[in-house]
Amino acid sequence: MAAAAVAAVGTACSGPRPEAVGPARISDEAGTKQVAQLTYDLGDTAYAPPGPAGGRTELRAAVTYPRQLGKGKHPLVMMVHGWADTCAAGDDPVRPYAWPCGKGARPVDNYRGYAYLGRALAEKGYIVVSASANGIQAHEQDQGHLARSALLDRHLEMWRQLADGKGPLQKLGQFTDHVDLHRVGTLGHSRGGGGVLEQALDSHKPLPGVTIRGTVALAPALNGIDAGKERITRVPVAVVAGTCDAMWDDSKIALTMTAGNPHASHHAVTGANHNFFNTVWTPGTGPRFATDDVAVEQRNLPGGRCRSTDGSGNPRQLTPAEQRRAATHYVTEFFDTYVR
Repeated sequence: MAAAAVAAVGTACSGPRPEAVGPARISDEAGTKQVAQLTYDLGDTAYAPPGPAGGRTELRAAVTYPRQLGKGKHPLVMMVHGWADTCAAGDDPVRPYAWPCGKGARPVDNYRGYAYLGRALAEKGYIVVSASANGIQAHEQDQGHLARSALLDRHLEMWRQLADGKGPLQKLGQFTDHVDLHRVGTLGHSRGGGGVLEQALDSHKPLPGVTIRGTVALAPALNGIDAGKERITRVPVAVVAGTCDAMWDDSKIALTMTAGNPHASHHAVTGANHNFFNTVWTPGTGPRFATDDVAVEQRNLPGGRCRSTDGSGNPRQLTPAEQRRAATHYVTEFFDTYVR
């Protein structure tokens, strides 16, 4: 990222601590006539995910859902973001990455960058949970996909407990009897895309009582998955990536794992970059240090064009709004086909 940074003012918590079991803090947020929003939070060090990443991470998520839940059950979509700055002090990111944030710093709300997708899906009847993974990315190593997959499973476990009126989320009683855990979709962006692909692998042990019916990987970074050995044959998969994104090659490699899967697809978004899929990573809607990765990599050309990474030429780069519309189209169409 092309931005000034301040020195880290916090360090990862040291020593083992018991996992937080709740109750979660619940914060209602402004929504729309059709869609309601809230956040649940068990704290910055509530969970120690497995894998070599190390450190503890938060159990925090934004929930977007139909304001009128009615009498039936709704499909559930779980989201997770990728690797980015974890903390900010004023207008500057804190680097090297630290978690929890130290004095004078605040978390960067990377998990809120997909609110536009949450609203679009909630309007169609989905309950959408976007999980924060700052603690994982602060200690990121090449196996971070394992930690992100486990984090999503931990959130799903809390929602499974909620279905019985129990667990850390039991204050969210409005959802009891309204969540269908056998109609679950997952979505991850960047290294979060690697996380949801890991969760969809044939080798991944499924969470009892939960059925993942479809996975969307937005510009996925595999960061540790051996695509030559691992397979995804049971879960439908859609990979969505921009032709002006440096992660283009990774997005194609992801399809290696889906060989033989009749419900796997790759969608090229001509002129899309990497960061504009997340509004927090996008200049104008994110913090001051948000970037257009095309410009940072100096692949921008006169007339708003970019040097493509898929060998297709020099297309016009999409605006953030155009890129989000494309993502919304592919994501809602896919989940309506396989999850709804």
